[in-house]
Amino acid sequence: MTATDPSKVENTQRLDNFLTQRPDAQELVDKNILKDPKVAPALQQQRDELSKARIQDTLRHKIDHRPTREELVEHHILEPAMGEDFQKMQDSLKEKITERPDRETLVQQGILAGNETCGV
Repeated sequence: MTATDPSKVENTQRLDNFLTQRPDAQELVDKNILKDPKVAPALQQQRDELSKARIQDTLRHKIDHRPTREELVEHHILEPAMGEDFQKMQDSLKEKITERPDRETLVQQGILAGNETCGV
């Protein structure tokens, strides 16, 4: 390769273009990309921790006070018929899963052969 290789010249021009359009430090601080150098790092860390704790408290409060299924049905957010059918189906499936026999029982009843393995 020579010093005047077209791809090298193109890469240099592209790099020069990026560097001329690069934002200054204050712009990056304003966009929260860089930390403000005028504020002590310990204060920035404490501010970030307080902000995170405030968000956690807000989310915890919203989760603790979210409406029940019945309230959502009353406010016509959920449809009652669909919800009841779904609940019945869900209860039925839970019951069937809890009553499901284990592998040994199925072998004893002759449903599975003793040497078969489950294909998971």
